[in-house]
Amino acid sequence: MNSTLEAPYIPEEVSPWWLKGLAIFMALMSIFMLLSVASGVLTPIFIDRLMPEDFEEIEPYPEDGTDEEKAEWNENNEFWDDMVEYMDEMMEVMKFQAVHSGILAIIGLFSVPVLWRGNRDLGIKLVGAWIGVNLLGGMGLMWILTRSGLLMPEFATGRGGEEWGSSAELMESITLVTSWAQIIVCNICFLGILGLVASKSKPPTRLISAADVPPQS
Repeated sequence: MNSTLEAPYIPEEVSPWWLKGLAIFMALMSIFMLLSVASGVLTPIFIDRLMPEDFEEIEPYPEDGTDEEKAEWNENNEFWDDMVEYMDEMMEVMKFQAVHSGILAIIGLFSVPVLWRGNRDLGIKLVGAWIGVNLLGGMGLMWILTRSGLLMPEFATGRGGEEWGSSAELMESITLVTSWAQIIVCNICFLGILGLVASKSKPPTRLISAADVPPQS
């Protein structure tokens, strides 16, 4: 009787470049976050030094001007005060964004060597935490902008939005929906990338047939 030997199943090796590719992606994102930190720290400093707080530093009050010139100056002065107040509030938002970006940069930079060395479980957890922090930070930023009215400031639409009417509310709604959609879509893409890498880098399991199991004595 002829007997045939069946070759044992050898699982295909997982390419290490799935994790290495994710490490490169996280390195690029970390660089972007570090640039965001630098922008959030340096921009308020430059604005504070270069932007005058008093409109008279730009255009002196027309003491000897006509009533029309004085009225125009007062209107421009009110506009300037509104813009300065808006910029001050935006600088606080940029500080929040700098802190948020700093946390993301730390997590991202820590995940790069972990992923590059092939530590799959810890690397995926770190990237998952990065995505969670990114989502929460984006939601927090939108809450601040919406609560403080910074999405559509008064100086851009006229005081109270009377000059724009319903258009101001429409533009604010469009901006709000677009911003939330951007946050959701970006984080879904990040989750998709993480899910793909997690699936492709999963260690293969070797199937054992009953013939491979030694008999019990």
